[in-house]
Amino acid sequence: MSDVIIEADYLITCNLTNAVIQDGAVYVVDDRIKAIGSRKNIHKDFSANVVIEGLNKILVPGLVNTHSHSVQTLLRGKADDLALIDWLQKIVLPGETSFTTDEVHTSSLLGFAEMIRTGTTTCNDMLTTKYSDYGIQAAIDSGIRTRIGKMLMDVNNGFPDDMIEHTEKIVEDVIKDIGDYHQTQKNRIKYSLNARFLLSCSPQLMKKLSEIQKNYPDIMIHTHASENREECAQVERYYGKSYIRALNELDALGNQTILAHGIWLDDVEYNLIKQTDTRITHNPSSNSKLASGICDVSKYLDMDVIVGLGTDGAPCNNNLDMFREMRLASFLQKVKHLNERVLPSKVVLKMATIEGAKALNLDKEIGSLEIGKKADLFQVDISDVNCIPLYDPISHLVYSASGKDVNMVMVDGKILFKDNQFTIIDLQNLREKATLYQNRWNE
Repeated sequence: MSDVIIEADYLITCNLTNAVIQDGAVYVVDDRIKAIGSRKNIHKDFSANVVIEGLNKILVPGLVNTHSHSVQTLLRGKADDLALIDWLQKIVLPGETSFTTDEVHTSSLLGFAEMIRTGTTTCNDMLTTKYSDYGIQAAIDSGIRTRIGKMLMDVNNGFPDDMIEHTEKIVEDVIKDIGDYHQTQKNRIKYSLNARFLLSCSPQLMKKLSEIQKNYPDIMIHTHASENREECAQVERYYGKSYIRALNELDALGNQTILAHGIWLDDVEYNLIKQTDTRITHNPSSNSKLASGICDVSKYLDMDVIVGLGTDGAPCNNNLDMFREMRLASFLQKVKHLNERVLPSKVVLKMATIEGAKALNLDKEIGSLEIGKKADLFQVDISDVNCIPLYDPISHLVYSASGKDVNMVMVDGKILFKDNQFTIIDLQNLREKATLYQNRWNE
């Protein structure tokens, strides 16, 4: 048995009452939270082999990145200032196609490392079509919690030929991957059905994925939808109906489906999302950089649709820091609705934690600091100049802090990052491999 006490000046629970405990602490045994309370009472009732001090620290449940492409990290900075379809066809998908097995592992591990370093303990990750095993292995190696799977594409609409696979082969690969990876690593790794988007997925494939989902427990469909107006127009030409209507007729909506973006919907489509209990992942930085539009998060929330936050991939962000997503998500809604009260800091922080966990159907295990839940959490240092003064710790996390303020990260009760050092990932080795790839790209 391993046990640890983690202290904090402020302990942000993100529980039902959104309780904040001053001078708080949690007691962790193996991979679970066993007790939460004041620093004084935790030390009175428990002793631990390890004590992580909490002076000038905030303790927070791990951030949940509900939409990421870790495998794209080596392409950071190579696809700037392009519209979505050009961004995909000219840079990102050809770049992914060119990766060797080692580069898939390196790029994915680099992405997971950046997420961990900035407080993300869980992600919903879409890999590429080739060598996806190496991306899943990177997730295993990193220690992060994830829903993850290969990217699925069986239709060529101007995409690299090497990325397009036969529908039957995709189904065979998916079933094999589910057997190899789903609910492994003490349930830290869960497989997902990552249909790229409807422009690259046939109706036959989407229907097959819906059938597979129904035959296996706790597997989600993860796809892009209604991100860009030109993309929506192309989908309507290809499928003969609008994006969300098409997904609904393909039986691809529901509480086991999460849609990235969800910007360009009409009222019928919003109601379909609500009626089917489909989940949305909002990606404010990506939507801004690609000029896709501003997702109406407030409308979704008013309809009681579950919405999480995501970073998307490094080429359209260009970082994987969920703190930036929280801040921008709030600001964009205020501008969109010309209302300074919409999406306040408490709501945004919950989107990045417990609501993100709900979006991925993981909220019984993660997303808040509660007794019995997994010990997925992190400390934020509040000793630097950007923390003075600090009136409200939640406001500070959303509006003032950044991922670089993260001091310690724990997943499954294991410390993955502490005092500016990774405990599992060899950052120097990653840096060297990334440099080799960069030099090869520039040749």
